[in-house]
Amino acid sequence: MFEFTYITFAYPWIFLLLLLPLLVYKLPWYYQSKRSALRISFKEDIDAVQKSENDTSGISRASFGLKMMVLVLQVLVLIALAKPQYIAAPLHKEVSQRELLISIDLSGSMATKDFVDQNGTHINRLDAVKNVLSKFFKVREGEKIGLLLFGNAAFVQAPFTQDLSALEHLLSELRVGMAGPQTALGDSIGLSVKMFQDSNVSDRMLIVMSDGDDTGSKVPSVTAAKLAKKHGVNIFTIAMGDPKNASEHPIDTKVLKEIAKTTGGKFYYAWNAEELSQIYSEIDKLKPKEVKVLTHRPVFDLFRYPLMFMVFLLLGYGLWVYLQSRREK
Repeated sequence: MFEFTYITFAYPWIFLLLLLPLLVYKLPWYYQSKRSALRISFKEDIDAVQKSENDTSGISRASFGLKMMVLVLQVLVLIALAKPQYIAAPLHKEVSQRELLISIDLSGSMATKDFVDQNGTHINRLDAVKNVLSKFFKVREGEKIGLLLFGNAAFVQAPFTQDLSALEHLLSELRVGMAGPQTALGDSIGLSVKMFQDSNVSDRMLIVMSDGDDTGSKVPSVTAAKLAKKHGVNIFTIAMGDPKNASEHPIDTKVLKEIAKTTGGKFYYAWNAEELSQIYSEIDKLKPKEVKVLTHRPVFDLFRYPLMFMVFLLLGYGLWVYLQSRREK
């Protein structure tokens, strides 16, 4: 599609003032008296006196060049008053119609080292989450992402933002147990619903990453999931870690599956770092983001240019008059 640029005027009616000098010159500006005229017998003598007064042979008239310069100055002033504007080519910006919220479990069991990184080193569950999310953020440009943490209670670590570098920094600061040893899963879902209420997008996605059952919520997880469905929030749950290492806090896959099913999301089981990375790729394919294209035409005011040209023209004329006077001397 051909996208052209053009120049327009904000106040084009200003150019009607170009007719003003013509009207002043052509209109009969005289006064008609209602009184009778005085009749005198020496009209010939008065006509002779007027003729001598109207003799302008000794008076220098304005040159044609000076008249043209005054006309050009008038046109330049009117052009500036009409406010010329340069309309540039349209700029297109893609705005994601999805807001993504990631909720991370920071309970004590996330310190279990049952994940293996690319180098074959055993890392804990939280480090695996941080490694995968760091890569995930790098391909989320233009998308609004928020970060929730939950332990004894749920906390907002970062509101919805497109500053992904800031999110990566906040993610790197996370430590196991910093939100308490328990797992307030239901409260985190409830807090996410509250965050989504202030948004104006229709596509709302919540990714919950947890390795334990709900041990500290004031609101049951399934009840919170029903509330999320009511507000159009799709929840994708990811169970973290090897179930053999769950010890006294087993992974409650039943609740996580129920949460995902209730909200129209999906349940995943992450056994290792590679599988966790694949889960995020699958989520992106399963629910691709919708994009709205916003178009904006930049507008640049040009009124300063005719005014600058007018100033240069006056300076040039003044210099020419000065040089002529110097020559005559």
